[in-house]
Amino acid sequence: MNQTIKLHDIFSADLFSRSRAAKLPSYINSNVDQVILDFDGINFISRSFADEVCNLIDDHKNIHFDMQNQNQEVATMMMRVTEGRQQERKRGIAHPKMYEFDNMESLSAFLLTM
Repeated sequence: MNQTIKLHDIFSADLFSRSRAAKLPSYINSNVDQVILDFDGINFISRSFADEVCNLIDDHKNIHFDMQNQNQEVATMMMRVTEGRQQERKRGIAHPKMYEFDNMESLSAFLLTM
């Protein structure tokens, strides 16, 4: 059995934030073979939402997205995120230096030295 999830009905026409996308598995019925994410009516999708959708697809091999119901902007973002995930990710700093401040005064003093 297949299940289609109409994203517009759940989230509205604008899809944003990784945490919202992470809620998608809660809408999936447990006894389905394939889940189709339907982007019909979606006007905007953020990079973080698109990336989390890709994470879900990687984690749940039965989840797919419907390319036919995507507008040009959504299709472009999904394509860019998908292509970007195929490239090696480069981090500028492996272990950034962390600072802790006990109060606003010490933070202010630190910022003034920058």
